[in-house]
Amino acid sequence: MGQAAICRSDNACTWDGEEPWLGHGPVIPSVNLLEVLAVIDRVSDLAGLDGTPQTLPIVDFPSAEAALAAASQRVSRALREDRRDAPVASDSADMIDLLLELKETEGRIREARLVQRIATRAKVQEALGRLHGITSVSQLIDRVPEAVCRLGFDRAMISRVHGSMWVPEAFHIDGDPEWAQEILRVGREEPQLLNHMILETEMVRRRGPLLVTDAQNDPRVHQRLAAVSMARSYVAAPIMPEGRVIGFLHADCYMQRRHVDEFCRDVLWTLAQGVGYAFQRTVLSERLHTLRAEVGRLTFDIAKVMDELVDAEVEVARIDREHVAVARSAAAMFVADHSPVDSGLTPREIDVLRLMAAGETNAGIAARLVISEGTVKSHVKHILRKLGAANRAEAVCRYLRMEAGNTTERSQTSNSPAVPRRPR
Repeated sequence: MGQAAICRSDNACTWDGEEPWLGHGPVIPSVNLLEVLAVIDRVSDLAGLDGTPQTLPIVDFPSAEAALAAASQRVSRALREDRRDAPVASDSADMIDLLLELKETEGRIREARLVQRIATRAKVQEALGRLHGITSVSQLIDRVPEAVCRLGFDRAMISRVHGSMWVPEAFHIDGDPEWAQEILRVGREEPQLLNHMILETEMVRRRGPLLVTDAQNDPRVHQRLAAVSMARSYVAAPIMPEGRVIGFLHADCYMQRRHVDEFCRDVLWTLAQGVGYAFQRTVLSERLHTLRAEVGRLTFDIAKVMDELVDAEVEVARIDREHVAVARSAAAMFVADHSPVDSGLTPREIDVLRLMAAGETNAGIAARLVISEGTVKSHVKHILRKLGAANRAEAVCRYLRMEAGNTTERSQTSNSPAVPRRPR
């Protein structure tokens, strides 16, 4: 089939709308298509049925089923007319055989459609399996659109929800990476506000997928993205681990010049649910790796100080205050010399920090101190700034160092004998 093309601003050619788009949903297997065409030809060969040839193209399962149903009606009508006109027995027998063949073909088409759907569901599991070994969120973002295109789609986009904005993160087009980058650039330059005027907000509200049948004329579609992508119909689904929408998947069959349907929507929705769990697992893995690195660094520092103290040469000398200060300086890399008060923290911020160290969440701290959760967040922000900490874990670590240093100093002070004053 010939295909017309137009050229974009970057001189890359893309299929336009001069030729009709044929087909909805997955492509019908060629073996089934040939079987349908053969039996339809037999109906046409018994020519005098009504003299009307099959005019609608058979390009998908719905059109194949419609063509078979129409052919069955034609044969049945011809049989009724032949009975009234006392037809030749052999002609009636041929028509009955043909009618039986049509019914058998309809059954095989339904079976093939079911088999294809089962196979597509299996591909979803395979696609999710390929994502299991990924430990980086950035890599996962890049790989997900490619996984979507293994399910029968040829264009896919993953985007994130940032506050009240919808921001595209990665776009994949089979065979046209330059066009994918152009679409992604437009989406990032003009992120969409999630308000009641766009369809993606409906996904956030309903916690479910959607099917857009006319992207170019639907006012609720991101107009700039629709224009640069020339989308006709597409499906979209939210990514929502633990029930919270963190992003979206969009997909279509533009390069195949096919419309998507309800089954395509359901397939993408199934994948999006698995992708949500994949993101949750990958984020947790990254955090654990970061924590492991931090713990490893601290453990190395402690081991280093222990080795220095244990391996120090033995001397016949009193451990006076000067020697104590020298010994403590070796531990200064992991034990702070100042208390939380010395860091400029207010009493309330110290209370919040102690509860953070005890493992309380913001909600738990708010309940313990009888303050709002927003106030707790404000205190945490001030604590991080005053301690120069990048996150809660680092702030808690520094607090524990301060407490360890204060405990050591108090212990040494209490164990030091009092020095009697010399009488004058």
